[in-house]
Amino acid sequence: MKRLMGLALGFLLLFGCGGKTYWKVNDPYTKTIYYTDGLDKLSSGAVAFTDAQTGNLVSIQNSEVKKITEDEFKAAVANVEKK
Repeated sequence: MKRLMGLALGFLLLFGCGGKTYWKVNDPYTKTIYYTDGLDKLSSGAVAFTDAQTGNLVSIQNSEVKKITEDEFKAAVANVEKK
């Protein structure tokens, strides 16, 4: 019983407290780089997300997506806010 409870607690900590995932999205046509903490892949193959720098909803058909760290995300968003 203790082993089962420990296993359940481990899964809860691993998946329940996992934090956000951050993404850098590059539009190769416009050379625009976006940052987001939520990314949806649409059935058409496009990606849709809210740009963390502007708050705009963005949809890109062809994109380059890279998972980044929280520190990279915060630095990129902070650089835009300072300008």
